[in-house]
Parts: sequence; structure tokens; C-alpha cells
Amino acid sequence: MDWEKEIKETLIYLVIGIVLAYSLNIGLGHALDTKKPVMAVVSTSMEPTFCKGDIVVVKGVNPEDIKVGDIIVYYNPYRHFPVVHRVVAINREDSKIYFITKGDNNRTNPLPDQVLGIAPPVTPEMLWGKVIYVIPKLGWPRVFLSELVH
Repeated sequence: MDWEKEIKETLIYLVIGIVLAYSLNIGLGHALDTKKPVMAVVSTSMEPTFCKGDIVVVKGVNPEDIKVGDIIVYYNPYRHFPVVHRVVAINREDSKIYFITKGDNNRTNPLPDQVLGIAPPVTPEMLWGKVIYVIPKLGWPRVFLSELVH
């Protein structure tokens, strides 16, 4: 009989976790001009730094404060979703700044996003912010929901 209670409690906590993860990823984003301060990593492109299912906390920053080596989140207009990748170069042209990014996983991302043609150079308008913290594995409910939808 105790195992039935354990299963029920586990299911309740699982549902609460899924709702919380989904709310943090979707709900807070809408409240902050769709730039989400908490996001689940949904791919393996940043391994081993971040793994699929990790949660990253994103802080809005002045583009001038971004440095090579920082991990940023930007909106990719080619693919219509946010990307969490590392800045590998910064270009300045006519007082404009552009970031060149790349995932840390050299198997899935052997070259910068812009060289592969999967994203344009990142402009300040595309920038959501800089990753300041990671919470391992807490984003799996969000990843699961995302994969169900797609």
C-alpha cells in the first residue's frame, strides 16, 4: 500500500515540475518581451558545457559588454528559435557590432554558425542576453514537451 502512495506522490511532483518548467520557459518570456530569462537547452550543440535538458539563466546585457568566449542567447531569424552558443569573434563595421557564434560540440558544430550558413551574423537586435548560470537537468520536462509539439 505504501508503494501506491509513493507512485501518486511521484506523479504529482512530476506534473508540478513539468508545469513549472513550462511556465518558466514560456510564461516569463511573454512577460519580458519574449526574451526568456530562463531557458531549457534543447539540443546537444553546446556539449560538454551544457547538456540537453539543462536550464540556463539569461541576463540582458549591453552588446558592448559581450566578449569573445561569452555564451549568449540570440534569436535566429532563419530558423525562428533562440540559440545558445559561444561568441568566437566580434566584428565591427561602420560603428556596428556583429557577433560570430559557435556551439561547443565540435561534432555537431564544426564551424561557426555564420560560416555554416545556419545563422546570420548576430546583431544587437537579435541578442537576448548572456548566460550567467546553469541548472543541470532541470529542463527535461520542457525538452520533452518541446519534442511532443514538434
